Amino acid sequence: MTSRKPLSLRNRLASLSALIIIPLAALTIALLVILMDYNQSYSKVVNNITEVNPYNVEFEENINYSMYSTIIGQIELDKDKDVLTEGDSKYSRVIQNPYKLIEKARKTFRHLLRECTNTASVSRIRGSLSCLDSLENVIGQIETNIKTSGTYSENYSIWENDIQGLTAMIRDYTQEYIYYETQTLIDLRIKMEARTNTIILMTAGMLALILFISVMSTKRIIGSVTKPIDALCKAAKRMEHGDFTEETNIEAVDEISVLTDSFNGMRSEISRLIEDIKGEQRKLRDTELKLLQAQINPHFLYNTLDAIVWLAEDGQNRKVVNMTTSLSEFFRTVLSQGKDYITIKEEETHVHSYLSIQQFRYQDIMEYEISIDKELYQYRILKMVLQPLVENALYHGIKNKRGKGKIWVRGYASAGIIVLEVEDNGIGMTEDQLAELREKIKGKENPQTSARGGFGLLNVEERIQMNYGKQYGLAFESFYGKGTRVTVRIPKENVPLSKENTQRIEEN
Repeated sequence: MTSRKPLSLRNRLASLSALIIIPLAALTIALLVILMDYNQSYSKVVNNITEVNPYNVEFEENINYSMYSTIIGQIELDKDKDVLTEGDSKYSRVIQNPYKLIEKARKTFRHLLRECTNTASVSRIRGSLSCLDSLENVIGQIETNIKTSGTYSENYSIWENDIQGLTAMIRDYTQEYIYYETQTLIDLRIKMEARTNTIILMTAGMLALILFISVMSTKRIIGSVTKPIDALCKAAKRMEHGDFTEETNIEAVDEISVLTDSFNGMRSEISRLIEDIKGEQRKLRDTELKLLQAQINPHFLYNTLDAIVWLAEDGQNRKVVNMTTSLSEFFRTVLSQGKDYITIKEEETHVHSYLSIQQFRYQDIMEYEISIDKELYQYRILKMVLQPLVENALYHGIKNKRGKGKIWVRGYASAGIIVLEVEDNGIGMTEDQLAELREKIKGKENPQTSARGGFGLLNVEERIQMNYGKQYGLAFESFYGKGTRVTVRIPKENVPLSKENTQRIEEN
């Protein structure tokens, strides 16, 4: 006779969950059905009372007043009008048309008649409908008397005896209807209390049974899991102290066996990864060092300061202020309080500061245009991404071209990513030069030997791929004699900004 294979950990937990969830779900559904039934009945009665309540007092007052005003000649009845006015003055009082009041009341009572199940309530609604029919006839009689020269005393007698009597009866029927509907609410509450007590007792018994079975099942499951996990914890402690040599062997079934095999695989993988990480850290430190060296170009700073001094000596104070402001903005982004990421708005300001300074020096050969969608301003980007590309476009594109050239900086979103472009109409590159540049960016060639560009492009490429992934980076297009376009692709990272950055975006 073959022994039955024990349930896996997943199946054990699933059985325990089903044992708890199914009875609780059944109890919950039963309770919801009872509550929905009670709520529906309660809402129905409350809506009926709310609907009939205006006919308790307001209906009587409106009918009596409007008909008295008709008898004394203040208003003239008209079945087609919703309201009537006493006289023609703009201060005349507006009175509701008694025919419209009766028509509205009849619709309400007929609707209540369809909704009512209480015999006493039905009787009161039928009485109210009968009184409405009689009231409409009496109003018609008064209207006929007025048109056929009926006397005031005769109409007043009808108003006093018939109209007031009928409206009083409608009021009494309404009050009695409300009383009987209130009794229905009381009956619903008593019924609900009885059902609730039954549900509470059933729930208490079911929970006690579930608790007992759950405790017993949990103890068995815990016992089958904790022992092999304890062994894995001891092995993990050995790894924590640097011992990656001893393999862990634990006899268990299903998930624990898979976990043990994965643990052993992880142990050997960690040994390899440690060496890889050491190499990556060395590479990262080298890249960061080169970035710091590239961030501040001494020649650029010296030339800018020389230009500021020359402008100051020439008395061109406005240009001094502009260049000094641009230089300040440029180095504010370079430093950026040690942060690696800045907003795209700040990156745009950085590039604008750089180009405005360079345009003063090369105003005869260079102009520029920056157009980055404002919707991108909130997203973050590695700092110093665009400036090396713009610098490359100036020194290797525009300066090598005869005549005046232009640099375009663009930014937009496409298919869930951010696309930034730096384009120039400078000298461009031949196909061989373009192929050489692409090989250099892939790391297959020493960047210092390249004809166009230098460390800057490779540095930007490495930083993008190191922080965003290999699927992002730079792409190049170039035609000799026409110009070059460099495209940057990075993911959207809408990280919450500090108050300072948010205020800076809004101000700009």
